[in-house]
Amino acid sequence: MNNKLETSAIYLTLSLATYLLVLFATWYYFYNIWLSLGMSTLLSLWLVYFLPRAVWLSHPRSVVKISLDKNRLTLERKDHSTQQYTAFYPAYQSRFLLIINVGKESVVIFKDALASQSLSQFNRYFNTQKDVNT
Repeated sequence: MNNKLETSAIYLTLSLATYLLVLFATWYYFYNIWLSLGMSTLLSLWLVYFLPRAVWLSHPRSVVKISLDKNRLTLERKDHSTQQYTAFYPAYQSRFLLIINVGKESVVIFKDALASQSLSQFNRYFNTQKDVNT
């Protein structure tokens, strides 16, 4: 099973909503202007780091393709490097989201980042593996 990942509108919306909520809380609850400015600067730097890497997939280390063969998961990054893993598991599964823990990192896959029915195929694979292992 080979799938290319694309930018997820759901992930972008959730990320920006979270950023705006935290930014609002920073200005509403901090009564020191310098603390608010400092936190706003840190949040903006985080956003500049996070969006290209995780949401827009434009960072060289962003995962752009995921392949699943029997007991091996292969991740291809934007810089065309590939890594194969034999130890991986789903940290979270739903109809709209799949989070796969691979080594020390997590791959977040929203339904709208894949071709239609691809997330269902991943979920079916992990569900059958869970049944085989129990």
